[in-house]
Amino acid sequence: MSQDSKLISCRVCGLIMVKLARDVCPKCFQEEELLFQKVKNFLKANPGATLEEVSKHAACDIDHVEALIRSGRLERAGVKRVAHPCQLCQAIIFDGVVCQECKKTLKEQVKLLKDIPKPPPK
Repeated sequence: MSQDSKLISCRVCGLIMVKLARDVCPKCFQEEELLFQKVKNFLKANPGATLEEVSKHAACDIDHVEALIRSGRLERAGVKRVAHPCQLCQAIIFDGVVCQECKKTLKEQVKLLKDIPKPPPK
């Protein structure tokens, strides 16, 4: 094993392994890839499906589907309309991770923070 090699445990099953490009073992990676394909294909055939419908079809829990949405991987694969909750207010949205109202509020809060005068250096 080279000096750059690092032992980690698979984030899914806990198997001790040498970290290469991923933080999951090959077996868990294959399972995640199959789940991704199932979810992607279902959503392409059923745009606007709810999280419950997707998780039922893919035989996985809603957390797995939400993780795929948050990762942006589904969107990069051409899946655009997935009914899921805004991460801040839980309103149902179809793309991104935050609804338009929360985006607006966040922008206003950031602007307020930027406008606060900084104390002079000592």
